[in-house]
Amino acid sequence: MQWASLSWKRIPEAIDRCQVGILPLGSVENHGSHMALGTDYIVPEHLCRMIEQKVDVLILPVLPYGVCPHHMKFPGSINIGLEGLLQVVRNIAFSVLSHGLKRLIFLNGHGGNDPALDTVALEFYQKGGLAAVIDWWVLAPQLKEEWKGGHADAQETAALMAIHPDWVHLEDAMSGTAEDLSKELKTVYLNTVQFGKGTIRVAREVPHVVPSGWFGPRPPNQATPEWGREMLEGTAAYIAEFVEAFKRVKLPRS
Repeated sequence: MQWASLSWKRIPEAIDRCQVGILPLGSVENHGSHMALGTDYIVPEHLCRMIEQKVDVLILPVLPYGVCPHHMKFPGSINIGLEGLLQVVRNIAFSVLSHGLKRLIFLNGHGGNDPALDTVALEFYQKGGLAAVIDWWVLAPQLKEEWKGGHADAQETAALMAIHPDWVHLEDAMSGTAEDLSKELKTVYLNTVQFGKGTIRVAREVPHVVPSGWFGPRPPNQATPEWGREMLEGTAAYIAEFVEAFKRVKLPRS
């Protein structure tokens, strides 16, 4: 059930019926030379449409903008910053809580958003609600190892191919070879290096790590729409089951 489709008169009944709301959110940012800038919010928004067909749940309007300062040297990226996202998500969460919706899920498509989401989730709990954070691209390979991915590599490419195939241009894809920080410090992710047996986070702007803008275990040209459809369906089914379980959880004392 779409929150924005209801009148103020019908919202109380919808909250009583559904008990759980989902806020899809992501980012508008670099996704390699081959993918749409809006990938990070398009995928959660699409997952919500699938989830809505499986379970009674209230879907809030998608929040497209996120925290992506490390992508800003790629044309088209839009960064609202940590404080900006924190304030917007906080106000959304407290608004729905004031109307009686006490169980909220942040369905997230961008890792840079996590600090803000974790902060608001705790604040939501402290006010008597319960909030969960789901990073879909992290969840998917937990359900099936073959769905593992990185940033704008085959995993996200497959997802977008299943939703908007015309927004994927594999002919424009570039090499995803990453630049190591040094001979001893090998890049293992956009903000992570390997040193000996351990990994260390080292902040860098993405074009200085990988000029193409994508990074991951499988190149974009290995993506298929079939992979994307299977992954999205499996992920949506899992989240729908979680929604039902989430409804049964006792709320904290406010």
